[in-house]
Amino acid sequence: MLITRIITAIVLLIVLAVLVSLSDPLYFVLFISLASAILAYEWLRMTWPSKAKEPIAAIVGIVLFIAFVLVYWLFMSGEQNNIVTMLHQPLALNASPWATTVFATFIMLQFFISFIWIFLIPMTIYMGNTSVSSESVMHSLWAIFAVCSAWFAILATYLFLGAWFLLSFLIVIWAADIFAYFGGRYFGGAKLAPAVSPGKTRSGALCGMLAVTIWMLASAYMEGSFAALILRDMGLAGVVGIGLVMAVVSIAGDLYESLIKRRANVKDSSQLLPGHGGVWDRLDSVIAVSPLAMCFVFLFYLQ
Repeated sequence: MLITRIITAIVLLIVLAVLVSLSDPLYFVLFISLASAILAYEWLRMTWPSKAKEPIAAIVGIVLFIAFVLVYWLFMSGEQNNIVTMLHQPLALNASPWATTVFATFIMLQFFISFIWIFLIPMTIYMGNTSVSSESVMHSLWAIFAVCSAWFAILATYLFLGAWFLLSFLIVIWAADIFAYFGGRYFGGAKLAPAVSPGKTRSGALCGMLAVTIWMLASAYMEGSFAALILRDMGLAGVVGIGLVMAVVSIAGDLYESLIKRRANVKDSSQLLPGHGGVWDRLDSVIAVSPLAMCFVFLFYLQ
């Protein structure tokens, strides 16, 4: 299982590296849009309150994919109404009300979604109520908003600040995940949230947070990285503090998915990715942290 997991991760990393290295961002857009749509489908087929949740989840996923591609084509590509281009010249936003409205809506969504991930989701996880049904209107609506927010955060970050910047904050998530997994297996000890995910330990979470701190401090001195942006405006204390917050949100994203799966009585969100389960199993932390990273980009870069 571990070998299969590693091979799948390597293949995904190679695909991602190839896509972000291409001169035309359309291929990366299609890849991210498809992954987001599949994630929404996997999530909604566990939470949609209907007997026909499978086909409804599929329809919502297809609609989201089409919507993502259209939003990119209408507002984030070419020269006309290009949000990313106009961000370099903020006054130009005044000449394009549609692009301004779309951008403002998505930015407000980042802060709203981040607030929920930081404050409300941990409370839900802490209560650890796994006996109720996974089917819920609120959790289904939350799925749609969370997926849309993460899609925009990842795409705007890549288009606006480049592949290295995107990679530098994705490594934060991967470091938290990988070191929490191996640290927990090596040290063991008290469970982090036994009712939700019996396999996760406090020692693993601490290992993940330590790894994130080390990466944030190291990458803070790498030009064009996420941590370098934080260092410029908040110093080393800010780099460590924000890194730890992102690590905690990363863990919350993982535990939240575990809670939904336990309520739905399933082991994985799907069997699409060998060794990992589904797309949501692989991106559960990414979908939680990406909006928060975009909030920091907005606060510290676009000023």
